Amino acid sequence: MRDRFTRKSRHGRGHISRATRLEVYKRDGFTCQFCQRPYARADLTIDHLIPLARGGLDEVTNYVTCCRPCNQRKSHLPLEKFAASLNLPLQDLPVHGDPVIDNEALPIQIRQLRRMIFDKHRKGELRLAGKQAQKKLEKAYRRAFWETEEGQALEAEFPALPGQARIMLPEIKTIATNAREFWLLVELAKSARTRNLIRSEHLKGGGIEQRVRDLVNTRDESLEEANPAGSCAVREEYLRISWPVLRRAAEDGFAPT
Repeated sequence: MRDRFTRKSRHGRGHISRATRLEVYKRDGFTCQFCQRPYARADLTIDHLIPLARGGLDEVTNYVTCCRPCNQRKSHLPLEKFAASLNLPLQDLPVHGDPVIDNEALPIQIRQLRRMIFDKHRKGELRLAGKQAQKKLEKAYRRAFWETEEGQALEAEFPALPGQARIMLPEIKTIATNAREFWLLVELAKSARTRNLIRSEHLKGGGIEQRVRDLVNTRDESLEEANPAGSCAVREEYLRISWPVLRRAAEDGFAPT
Protein backbone atom coordinates (compact mmCIF):
# COMPACT_ATOMS: atom_id res chain seq x y z
CA MET A 1 0.00 0.00 0.00
CA ARG A 2 1.88 3.04 -1.29
CA ASP A 3 -0.26 5.74 0.29
CA ARG A 4 -1.13 4.13 3.63
CA PHE A 5 -1.07 7.36 5.66
CA THR A 6 -2.50 9.81 3.13
CA ARG A 7 -4.95 7.47 1.45
CA LYS A 8 -8.48 8.46 0.53
CA SER A 9 -10.31 5.17 0.72
CA ARG A 10 -12.46 4.09 -2.21
CA HIS A 11 -16.03 3.63 -1.08
CA GLY A 12 -17.97 3.39 -4.33
CA ARG A 13 -18.03 0.69 -6.96
CA GLY A 14 -15.03 0.98 -9.20
CA HIS A 15 -13.24 -1.08 -11.80
CA ILE A 16 -11.27 -4.06 -10.49
CA SER A 17 -8.44 -4.62 -12.92
CA ARG A 18 -7.72 -8.03 -14.39
CA ALA A 19 -4.32 -8.06 -12.67
CA THR A 20 -5.91 -7.37 -9.27
CA ARG A 21 -8.51 -10.10 -9.80
CA LEU A 22 -5.82 -12.63 -10.66
CA GLU A 23 -3.76 -11.56 -7.66
CA VAL A 24 -6.75 -12.11 -5.33
CA TYR A 25 -7.56 -15.49 -6.90
CA LYS A 26 -3.96 -16.65 -6.53
CA ARG A 27 -3.82 -15.29 -3.00
CA ASP A 28 -6.86 -17.41 -2.08
CA GLY A 29 -5.73 -20.50 -4.00
CA PHE A 30 -8.56 -20.21 -6.56
CA THR A 31 -10.85 -21.34 -3.74
CA CYS A 32 -14.14 -19.77 -2.70
CA GLN A 33 -13.55 -18.42 0.80
CA PHE A 34 -17.15 -19.14 1.81
CA CYS A 35 -17.80 -22.73 0.70
CA GLN A 36 -14.07 -23.60 0.55
CA ARG A 37 -14.42 -25.31 -2.83
CA PRO A 38 -11.81 -24.87 -5.58
CA TYR A 39 -13.04 -23.52 -8.91
CA ALA A 40 -11.74 -22.74 -12.36
CA ARG A 41 -10.90 -19.09 -12.83
CA ALA A 42 -13.89 -18.56 -15.12
CA ASP A 43 -16.26 -19.64 -12.35
CA LEU A 44 -14.88 -17.23 -9.74
CA THR A 45 -15.63 -13.61 -8.95
CA ILE A 46 -14.59 -10.99 -6.41
CA ASP A 47 -16.88 -10.42 -3.45
CA HIS A 48 -16.84 -7.35 -1.24
CA LEU A 49 -16.92 -8.91 2.24
CA ILE A 50 -18.75 -5.90 3.61
CA PRO A 51 -21.19 -5.03 0.80
CA LEU A 52 -20.75 -1.66 -0.86
CA ALA A 53 -24.43 -1.03 -0.21
CA ARG A 54 -23.68 -1.29 3.51
CA GLY A 55 -20.70 1.06 3.48
CA GLY A 56 -18.04 -1.47 2.50
CA LEU A 57 -14.88 -0.23 0.85
CA ASP A 58 -13.74 -0.94 -2.68
CA GLU A 59 -10.31 -1.94 -1.38
CA VAL A 60 -8.16 -5.06 -1.56
CA THR A 61 -8.60 -5.63 2.18
CA ASN A 62 -12.35 -5.98 1.51
CA TYR A 63 -11.91 -8.32 -1.49
CA VAL A 64 -12.29 -12.08 -1.27
CA THR A 65 -12.42 -14.87 -3.84
CA CYS A 66 -15.96 -16.15 -4.19
CA CYS A 67 -17.78 -18.65 -6.41
CA ARG A 68 -20.75 -17.30 -8.30
CA PRO A 69 -23.38 -19.32 -6.34
CA CYS A 70 -22.08 -18.00 -3.00
CA ASN A 71 -21.86 -14.50 -4.40
CA GLN A 72 -25.50 -14.63 -5.47
CA ARG A 73 -26.66 -16.04 -2.13
CA LYS A 74 -24.73 -13.45 -0.17
CA SER A 75 -25.85 -10.48 -2.27
CA HIS A 76 -26.26 -7.50 0.08
CA LEU A 77 -26.61 -9.55 3.27
CA PRO A 78 -24.52 -8.39 6.23
CA LEU A 79 -21.31 -10.40 6.32
CA GLU A 80 -21.91 -11.69 9.86
CA LYS A 81 -25.37 -12.98 8.95
CA PHE A 82 -24.20 -14.74 5.80
CA ALA A 83 -21.18 -16.27 7.55
CA ALA A 84 -23.44 -17.55 10.35
CA SER A 85 -25.66 -19.27 7.78
CA LEU A 86 -22.57 -21.22 6.68
CA ASN A 87 -21.32 -21.84 10.24
CA LEU A 88 -18.22 -19.92 9.16
CA PRO A 89 -16.38 -17.98 11.90
CA LEU A 90 -15.52 -14.47 10.68
CA GLN A 91 -11.97 -14.86 11.91
CA ASP A 92 -11.52 -17.66 9.36
CA LEU A 93 -11.97 -15.20 6.50
CA PRO A 94 -8.63 -13.82 5.31
CA VAL A 95 -7.33 -10.26 5.50
CA HIS A 96 -4.88 -9.55 2.72
CA GLY A 97 -3.24 -6.40 1.47
CA ASP A 98 -2.69 -4.84 4.89
CA PRO A 99 0.97 -3.81 5.42
CA VAL A 100 1.01 -4.77 9.10
CA ILE A 101 -0.74 -8.14 8.84
CA ASP A 102 1.30 -9.06 5.76
CA ASN A 103 4.62 -8.16 7.40
CA GLU A 104 5.85 -11.54 8.63
CA ALA A 105 8.89 -9.90 10.27
CA LEU A 106 6.65 -8.28 12.88
CA PRO A 107 5.84 -10.08 16.15
CA ILE A 108 2.74 -12.21 15.79
CA GLN A 109 1.06 -10.33 18.67
CA ILE A 110 1.17 -7.09 16.68
CA ARG A 111 -0.19 -8.71 13.54
CA GLN A 112 -2.98 -10.35 15.56
CA LEU A 113 -3.83 -7.01 17.16
CA ARG A 114 -4.16 -5.43 13.72
CA ARG A 115 -6.28 -8.38 12.61
CA MET A 116 -8.62 -7.80 15.58
CA ILE A 117 -9.36 -4.32 14.21
CA PHE A 118 -10.56 -5.85 10.95
CA ASP A 119 -12.58 -8.51 12.81
CA LYS A 120 -14.37 -5.80 14.82
CA HIS A 121 -15.10 -3.94 11.60
CA ARG A 122 -16.49 -7.07 9.95
CA LYS A 123 -18.71 -7.77 12.97
CA GLY A 124 -20.12 -4.26 12.79
CA GLU A 125 -18.52 -3.24 16.09
CA LEU A 126 -16.25 -0.67 14.42
CA ARG A 127 -17.30 1.50 11.51
CA LEU A 128 -14.64 2.17 8.90
CA ALA A 129 -16.37 3.87 6.02
CA GLY A 130 -15.96 6.80 3.67
CA LYS A 131 -12.82 8.42 2.31
CA GLN A 132 -11.26 8.63 5.79
CA ALA A 133 -11.59 4.88 6.47
CA GLN A 134 -7.85 4.19 6.28
CA LYS A 135 -7.11 6.99 8.74
CA LYS A 136 -9.79 5.64 11.09
CA LEU A 137 -8.19 2.21 10.87
CA GLU A 138 -4.76 3.58 11.76
CA LYS A 139 -6.24 5.53 14.67
CA ALA A 140 -8.04 2.46 16.03
CA TYR A 141 -4.82 0.46 15.70
CA ARG A 142 -2.83 3.07 17.63
CA ARG A 143 -5.37 3.16 20.45
CA ALA A 144 -5.36 -0.63 20.76
CA PHE A 145 -1.56 -0.80 20.60
CA TRP A 146 -1.03 1.67 23.46
CA GLU A 147 -3.00 -0.66 25.73
CA THR A 148 -0.58 -3.54 25.16
CA GLU A 149 2.56 -4.18 27.20
CA GLU A 150 4.75 -3.55 24.16
CA GLY A 151 2.97 -0.29 23.40
CA GLN A 152 3.36 0.93 26.98
CA ALA A 153 7.03 -0.07 26.97
CA LEU A 154 7.67 1.94 23.80
CA GLU A 155 5.81 4.91 25.27
CA ALA A 156 8.07 4.78 28.34
CA GLU A 157 11.23 4.41 26.23
CA PHE A 158 10.38 7.10 23.67
CA PRO A 159 8.07 9.55 25.53
CA ALA A 160 9.05 12.52 23.34
CA LEU A 161 8.04 10.87 20.09
CA PRO A 162 4.56 11.72 18.76
CA GLY A 163 2.19 8.77 18.72
CA GLN A 164 2.03 8.52 14.92
CA ALA A 165 5.82 8.07 14.84
CA ARG A 166 6.07 5.81 17.90
CA ILE A 167 3.55 3.36 16.45
CA MET A 168 5.93 2.80 13.54
CA LEU A 169 8.84 1.67 15.74
CA PRO A 170 8.11 -2.07 15.50
CA GLU A 171 8.01 -1.79 11.70
CA ILE A 172 11.13 0.39 11.64
CA LYS A 173 13.03 -2.16 13.73
CA THR A 174 12.33 -4.84 11.12
CA ILE A 175 13.98 -2.66 8.46
CA ALA A 176 16.79 -0.63 10.06
CA THR A 177 20.20 -2.28 10.38
CA ASN A 178 22.05 0.49 12.23
CA ALA A 179 21.48 3.68 14.23
CA ARG A 180 21.67 6.00 11.22
CA GLU A 181 18.94 4.10 9.43
CA PHE A 182 16.84 3.80 12.58
CA TRP A 183 16.78 7.53 13.31
CA LEU A 184 16.30 8.44 9.67
CA LEU A 185 13.18 6.26 9.54
CA VAL A 186 11.97 7.63 12.89
CA GLU A 187 12.15 11.16 11.51
CA LEU A 188 10.42 10.10 8.31
CA ALA A 189 7.65 8.63 10.47
CA LYS A 190 6.85 12.02 12.00
CA SER A 191 5.24 13.33 8.80
CA ALA A 192 2.46 11.64 6.85
CA ARG A 193 4.16 12.79 3.65
CA THR A 194 7.35 10.85 4.37
CA ARG A 195 5.83 8.11 6.54
CA ASN A 196 4.58 6.50 3.34
CA LEU A 197 8.22 5.85 2.40
CA ILE A 198 8.56 3.35 5.25
CA ARG A 199 7.61 0.30 3.27
CA SER A 200 9.52 -2.88 3.98
CA GLU A 201 9.25 -4.09 0.40
CA HIS A 202 11.24 -1.05 -0.74
CA LEU A 203 13.67 -0.53 2.12
CA LYS A 204 14.41 -3.87 3.75
CA GLY A 205 17.81 -5.38 3.10
CA GLY A 206 20.23 -2.57 3.94
CA GLY A 207 21.37 0.56 2.15
CA ILE A 208 18.31 2.43 3.38
CA GLU A 209 19.86 5.89 3.18
CA GLN A 210 20.65 5.47 -0.52
CA ARG A 211 17.29 3.87 -1.24
CA VAL A 212 15.44 6.75 0.41
CA ARG A 213 17.56 9.25 -1.53
CA ASP A 214 16.73 7.43 -4.74
CA LEU A 215 13.03 7.56 -3.92
CA VAL A 216 12.98 11.28 -3.17
CA ASN A 217 15.33 12.32 -5.98
CA THR A 218 13.43 10.49 -8.70
CA ARG A 219 10.07 11.35 -10.14
CA ASP A 220 8.42 8.25 -8.74
CA GLU A 221 4.77 7.53 -9.52
CA SER A 222 4.33 5.94 -6.09
CA LEU A 223 5.31 9.23 -4.45
CA GLU A 224 2.91 11.15 -6.64
CA GLU A 225 0.10 8.76 -5.71
CA ALA A 226 0.98 8.63 -2.04
CA ASN A 227 1.33 12.37 -1.51
CA PRO A 228 -1.14 14.96 -2.77
CA ALA A 229 1.63 17.57 -2.72
CA GLY A 230 3.79 15.38 -4.98
CA SER A 231 7.35 14.08 -4.78
CA CYS A 232 8.82 17.61 -4.59
CA ALA A 233 7.19 18.11 -1.20
CA VAL A 234 8.55 14.75 -0.04
CA ARG A 235 12.04 15.73 -1.24
CA GLU A 236 11.92 19.01 0.70
CA GLU A 237 10.74 17.20 3.83
CA TYR A 238 13.55 14.66 3.50
CA LEU A 239 16.24 17.30 3.07
CA ARG A 240 14.93 19.20 6.09
CA ILE A 241 15.32 16.23 8.41
CA SER A 242 18.26 14.28 6.98
CA TRP A 243 21.24 16.21 8.36
CA PRO A 244 20.19 16.40 12.03
CA VAL A 245 19.17 12.74 11.83
CA LEU A 246 22.61 11.63 10.71
CA ARG A 247 24.31 13.67 13.45
CA ARG A 248 22.02 12.19 16.08
CA ALA A 249 22.51 8.64 14.83
CA ALA A 250 26.28 8.92 15.14
CA GLU A 251 25.90 9.46 18.88
CA ASP A 252 23.26 6.78 19.45
CA GLY A 253 23.82 3.20 20.49
CA PHE A 254 20.74 1.71 18.85
CA ALA A 255 20.98 -1.99 18.10
CA PRO A 256 18.16 -3.29 15.86
CA THR A 257 16.35 -6.43 16.98
